[in-house]
Amino acid sequence: MHRRLLIAASALSISLALGACATEPAPARPSVETVQAEFSMPLSDAALATAVLDEARKPVGVDAYDMPVDAVKAGDMAAFLQMIKALPEEDRNASPLFAAFLAIDRAAAGDTESARAILDAASSGTGEEGETSFYAYLDAWLLALDNKPDEAIERHRMAASSMPGLTGDLSLAAMLEALDRPEQALAVYEYLTPSKIEAPEHQFDPKGLLYGHVKTVIQRHALLLQRLGRVEEAQAVYKQLADAEPEEAISYAAAIESLKTGKNLDNDPLNVRSAFTQSLADVSRALQEQRYIRTIMMGGRIDGFDDQRSSFDQIALLVYPGDNDLRAAIIAEMYQSALYEGVAHVALSAPEPTPTLEISAAQALIMLDRKDEARKAIDAALDLSDADNRLSTLYGALQLTTLLEDEKQSVELVDEVIELAENPAELAAAHGLAAEINGQFGDLEQAAIHAEKARELDDTHDRRMMLADALGKVDKINEALTILRTERLARPNDPYTLNSLGYFLIVNTDKLDEGFKVLHRARALADRDPYITDSLGWAYFKLGHLDEARKLIEMSRQELQPHRHWEIETHLGDIYWYQGDKDAAREAWQYALDNHPPAKERADLEAKLVNGLTEPVPEKRKLPDVSMSDGAIDRQDI
Repeated sequence: MHRRLLIAASALSISLALGACATEPAPARPSVETVQAEFSMPLSDAALATAVLDEARKPVGVDAYDMPVDAVKAGDMAAFLQMIKALPEEDRNASPLFAAFLAIDRAAAGDTESARAILDAASSGTGEEGETSFYAYLDAWLLALDNKPDEAIERHRMAASSMPGLTGDLSLAAMLEALDRPEQALAVYEYLTPSKIEAPEHQFDPKGLLYGHVKTVIQRHALLLQRLGRVEEAQAVYKQLADAEPEEAISYAAAIESLKTGKNLDNDPLNVRSAFTQSLADVSRALQEQRYIRTIMMGGRIDGFDDQRSSFDQIALLVYPGDNDLRAAIIAEMYQSALYEGVAHVALSAPEPTPTLEISAAQALIMLDRKDEARKAIDAALDLSDADNRLSTLYGALQLTTLLEDEKQSVELVDEVIELAENPAELAAAHGLAAEINGQFGDLEQAAIHAEKARELDDTHDRRMMLADALGKVDKINEALTILRTERLARPNDPYTLNSLGYFLIVNTDKLDEGFKVLHRARALADRDPYITDSLGWAYFKLGHLDEARKLIEMSRQELQPHRHWEIETHLGDIYWYQGDKDAAREAWQYALDNHPPAKERADLEAKLVNGLTEPVPEKRKLPDVSMSDGAIDRQDI
């Protein structure tokens, strides 16, 4: 069913924010004076702290990178700023962001006068209104940094209307709070909250983008009220999200309770620097969304690393390097593009180590096959954890010890996770994770037991789908199929629900025609999802159409790059073998083996590498006729 191990997940989904208390100093770095000596332009201490060091503990500098984007991928903002400063004026003026980045670094250094001069010079060189409005927005924050609150707010109000999406209002709310005007900030959040909130039906639902913004508004509104000690009001505000997603009632109940207890909350008051960084990150996200929408409307597609967002986010982080939510977002973007060296660097160059950052570094180190360093980072995360974040740290550590195939430690950590869980949401999450871990190590019966417990505690779509997967693996086919068909009835247009049902049918039953039709519909609704494409390809394989299967599954592999998934590689290996390309088959199987398959599948792959395939190729059958209505079911079919 293409269930992926949730590697280094961020704590529990119930958390509004992840608390991360550092208890040890960061590893020693050269002094800022030593690092600054390697660069020809003045840089903020925060930028200097991002410099990548060589074995001699000296900055690698601009010579280590062919292009500024390469420095961004490495998380080296010191070299990046030096490189854009050195660009020919024509190239530097091609984007208003370059001048903005230089100005933001000066602001990070506390030199608002130089920051303003950079913006003035850049603004005078262009007649484009949009750029001037963006610089006006930045200047408003410079005024706030200069402790000129009235001027800053007035300047911000003038610039806000030209900012993308909700960023103008969100930025104003953050500024008002940071300047000790919380009631005005609350009024902004109330204005931004719609009277009716609609949650998306599934992750492909177009309503998801708007809902994401609404969640941001409500979460910040609730957190501000909580900071002011108005807990009941905060809970009432957050309940609006719970009402929009009734199926997630258990998780939301725990989150609402955390507003009272403070558990899992890192809810420090905003100051001007942290508010400015938060605002910059909002603008970065909004600009990315605008680029994506334009690309899709023009018939294009989103591919590869978004260097503009990452550079914007990393520059924003210079203003307030302690924003670990933003740091986590940067790390996630890098990990998605397999920039593992950059992930480890960004995680470990934070001002203070935290359990979450150590787990992020460990995950990247595993992918770099630096397992001893990864184990040290995991141990550091566990040592740094305290009562508030022990459970979330255990989640990350447990999933990584599983990838390291350390069954003994994983079992011990599973027991501790279950023991520490205090409410139904935490306990359900603990049993859900235990199900995945047991499945990974081949104890399928225990995996099914834990999946059932998780579903009993928190009866949601995701828990039911996990249970169906676990039941299928212990040959309880009819029970699993009942769950999958029921979910299909409730979510008729959810591509992943369709995918789960269709893939289950072709792998576990003789209902190949039905599975094929369901998967065709899933792919019609999400034609670029690599896992759905692979499932449909495997349906072609099961029906004996190997050429079509190979085309689709190779497409799936391509879509997933730069990552690889063991199941996709396994499928390709089987197809290559039957088509006579045994070297390609063994290469694919080896890739699968190297990409952390569960124990049962690992054993199967090891046998294939030694003996090849002995079963006959699937008999070629006539393909079923398909239409968009195929796969529809009603209650009498369940």
